[in-house]
Amino acid sequence: MEIELVHKKLTTYDIASCLAYPARTLWAFQMVQGQNAINFNARDPTGRVWEFTLCTRFGPHKKPVIRGDWLGYVREKGLTVDDVIILTMVEDAENGVSYNIRVEPNLELAI
Repeated sequence: MEIELVHKKLTTYDIASCLAYPARTLWAFQMVQGQNAINFNARDPTGRVWEFTLCTRFGPHKKPVIRGDWLGYVREKGLTVDDVIILTMVEDAENGVSYNIRVEPNLELAI
């Protein structure tokens, strides 16, 4: 089963620094008590695997972000503000959990 974790229009902050991640889907990553970061791999439609790091703040306001290969992904894919990023989690009884990442370009710019 595939579950959509992120579906968002990219902002200037997302393009220049790190991807703001929705706190409501933090459940998809099993961080150990006291840990505020976890590495995970996500496959893009070309088959390339990217190593990302999901980081949170300590305390009640987690403010999660994705770092790691994120800026490399932005540069390689030529992402711009208002492109839509989609991150999904695939649960498979045989292979466990995997993640996929893809982008839907902002078609308004293409017109």
